[in-house]
Amino acid sequence: MDNTNKILVALDGSERAFRTVQYLCSFKPFLKKKLVLHNIITKVPVCYYDLQKETFSAGATSAVYAWESAYKAQMEEFMEKARMQLIAAGFNPEAISIVIAERKNGIARDIMEEAKKGYDALLIRRRGGSRTLLPFIMGSVSTKLVEKVGYLPIMLAGIQKVNHSLLLALDGSECSKRAVTFTADMIQNSDCRVVLCSVLRDFNLYDVKAGKKKPPGFVKAVFEELEAAIQSAESELEKAGIQKKRISVKLIQGADSRSEAIISAAMEENCDTLVFGRKGRSDVDNFDIGSIPWKAIQGAREMTVWVVP
Repeated sequence: MDNTNKILVALDGSERAFRTVQYLCSFKPFLKKKLVLHNIITKVPVCYYDLQKETFSAGATSAVYAWESAYKAQMEEFMEKARMQLIAAGFNPEAISIVIAERKNGIARDIMEEAKKGYDALLIRRRGGSRTLLPFIMGSVSTKLVEKVGYLPIMLAGIQKVNHSLLLALDGSECSKRAVTFTADMIQNSDCRVVLCSVLRDFNLYDVKAGKKKPPGFVKAVFEELEAAIQSAESELEKAGIQKKRISVKLIQGADSRSEAIISAAMEENCDTLVFGRKGRSDVDNFDIGSIPWKAIQGAREMTVWVVP
């Protein structure tokens, strides 16, 4: 595995954006990664520049130019401050680059276009906070990115104190397997602790789609598949340099809500990060971005969440 993954870090110049920087500084495996600090500035609409054609609006035009210049300078100062904070935390200065781009098609769309340029992950902020109202846990830009970026792992930086403990949701699906690979790649040769968690809500032995009962060996087959997925994940993490004693397994049965069960398990295990595959197997756990991971993002309001396609 290559330990020089390139992460696109979306920053908007706000105080909350500095929490994203603080998260990068706190999560030690990131110190060996390459970072691109990305900011999109919104310029004044072109129509304002037409004011300079009118003799009575010379003052207004000057004010527009001054505002735009001051705004850009403010963003440059913010990005440089973020870079210096990362360097102070131990990042290699040469591994940090800054991109300040002008808005073209909208902030979310512009970030999505940038994310297609050879990155290994996209890091964005979430509003977080236990008192945050449910509809406002995610900003509109972050919500669009989570919903639309299905080609790149997305990491939503939480505000919970980092203790390098991750809960990785497993169901044996291809996305779940890729989540294991991504996690192993991100935390390799570190002291991170990983909890491999599988949730079985119930064993409904009647297949609604097929209109008949599932075969008698269904339950056994499910357990065998999960066991194989867990063993494979353990092996991959160990090959990535995670000590066996830092890997544990948690199997949950009979949960009424799979997302709530995962969040509760993470809290019990004192994990600060949840890792999901973007989509999963319907017979075991439907890790679809519209269901389980999305509910977890809403429910685990202070945790960091990684979603891997």
